[in-house]
Amino acid sequence: MMISKAAKVPQAAIARPSFGIVCINCDSLGIVFDFPESAPASTQIKCRHCGAPRGTLGELRALSCSDRRDLFEV
Repeated sequence: MMISKAAKVPQAAIARPSFGIVCINCDSLGIVFDFPESAPASTQIKCRHCGAPRGTLGELRALSCSDRRDLFEV
């Protein structure tokens, strides 16, 4: 049995953002943020439609500074 070269090359994991751009419960894009701009990075951000947690303010800030172009690819 022969193993191809592609199988030997370690595949780099694609890092996905930990903040949910689209809500996994209701597919909504809206978020609720009722805190001052100086809120801690651990502040929870919730879905505007169903109230499910989408991530933290720190994760949202990191996502906003990201230069990734494939965030909406499935």
